Amino acid sequence: MTDVNEATTRTALPTVTGFAVGCAIASLREKGIPVRPLLERTGLSQPDFSIPQRRVSAAAQGEFLEVAAEAAGDTAFALHLAERCDPREIGLLFYVASAAKTLGEALALFARYFRIVNESVRFNLSHEPEGVIVEFNLVGVSQQRVKQNTEFWLALIVKAAREVTGQCVTPIVVVCPHTRDKNLEEFERFFGCRAEFGASLGKLVLSHETAALPMKTEDPHLLELLRPFCEQAEKVRNTPPESFRASVENVVERLLPHAQAEAKKVAEILRISVGALSRRLAKEGTTFGQVVDQVRCSLALQYLVEPSLTFTQIAWLLGYERPTSFKQAFKRWTGQSPSAIRGKKRPPWPT
Repeated sequence: MTDVNEATTRTALPTVTGFAVGCAIASLREKGIPVRPLLERTGLSQPDFSIPQRRVSAAAQGEFLEVAAEAAGDTAFALHLAERCDPREIGLLFYVASAAKTLGEALALFARYFRIVNESVRFNLSHEPEGVIVEFNLVGVSQQRVKQNTEFWLALIVKAAREVTGQCVTPIVVVCPHTRDKNLEEFERFFGCRAEFGASLGKLVLSHETAALPMKTEDPHLLELLRPFCEQAEKVRNTPPESFRASVENVVERLLPHAQAEAKKVAEILRISVGALSRRLAKEGTTFGQVVDQVRCSLALQYLVEPSLTFTQIAWLLGYERPTSFKQAFKRWTGQSPSAIRGKKRPPWPT
């Protein structure tokens, strides 16, 4: 990969701080796993990631955590990584949230200013009868490429909550917008609650009692001191997602198992017309059919390395009625049969 491509990947919007990459690099080095080939494979150079505020492409960081998990042979790599990380190293975001009066107020601050560390996530916090619900959605990146990254931040939020309250904070439920069929018991062990995967939106639900827990680190003076810095930093990071295509990809992925990944349905969810959908994709040099094929191919490459999934199940997950239709499409996408890929390590993402 050329230096030009590396530079483009590192700075492409949306961006994130390199905190997760730095933590992953340290873990891989402890395990004696060469890091440079993984950085190069994901379009990253080898800068000093010990500087937590260094910014990289959200897509590149997500991809790096995926290949790091593969290299470490640990499908719950990011969860284990978060268990070992110090949330204070996040920087400004941690300290402004930790100065709040209650955990619920801290979560509101965290959601409000999260763009400081990650521009690719949007939060919505609401108070419902069943508890305080923190919903999150990805923008500018495809959720199938950032699974480990999503799990890293969810685990880190809960770990930070436990540290700043001095209590074993246990959510009611944790929901991820991607699929997972391995190491589920690890997530239930860490979170202490049911962990769900493959939902339309990510979600963290806390009881009202948990949200009302007082913070050991409450500091109203520090909170007032840091707010202006957060407001300024958030404005700088208030960048739009660079890719309408990525938004379409995320909707398509959710609709595929229901065999509803059609332009009309996707346009309806995105609240635009089918014509506008086509025009906006055309501006990015693609078509709706090509996006659907790319999503299906990316997902198929992941599913095929999971021995527990049969070809019939994979076909259904990709929105095909019959395995033969899936096999024919896969051969068209890759030039190989699904059987030739089965059992191999995950190939690079298709471009």
